[in-house]
Amino acid sequence: MTPIANRLKAEIENKGISYSSISRKTNIPVNTISRSLMGKRKLLADELILICRATDIELGELCELNKE
Repeated sequence: MTPIANRLKAEIENKGISYSSISRKTNIPVNTISRSLMGKRKLLADELILICRATDIELGELCELNKE
């Protein structure tokens, strides 16, 4: 799993947001979200942006945390 996907997964869990809720807001299948955040498939850039928007997670913060 990439550091960004790992951090995104942690932020989603901290906020208590379900994958099904993200799926409804982004039209990304739940299975795709789950597999991406578990490291079983690559998270595409457009999916990352949609998920960040749907969960109010700042993409820039995920990237900055990746640099540390």
